[in-house]
Amino acid sequence: MDERRTYLRYARNSPRVMKKREQLEELQVLLADTYREIITNMDLDDPNAAVLNGARQLLKDNSIVSLSEESSPLGKLANVLPFNDPPEVQEAIRQSK
Repeated sequence: MDERRTYLRYARNSPRVMKKREQLEELQVLLADTYREIITNMDLDDPNAAVLNGARQLLKDNSIVSLSEESSPLGKLANVLPFNDPPEVQEAIRQSK
C-alpha cells in the first residue's frame, strides 16, 4: 500500500501532470473570457440561449455559486450574465460587500 501512495504522490506532482493541469487552467480562462466577451457584445433583446447555457454550465461545473473575487475570469463572466437574482439574494450580496 505504501508503494501505491508513493506512486500517486509522484504522479500528481510529475512534470507531465503539472503541464496538463496548467493547460486545463489556461483553457478554462480562455473559455471564461470568450463567453464573457460574447455575452458582453450580445443583443440582450434577443439573447443566444446556447451561449448563456454554456456560460451557466461552465460556472456550475466549476462550483461557482457565489463569488468573492469579481476580478477573476469566472467572476467577470458571472457579472455579465443577464439574470436577475431574487431580492433576498441581492440583499445578501449587498450585505457581503
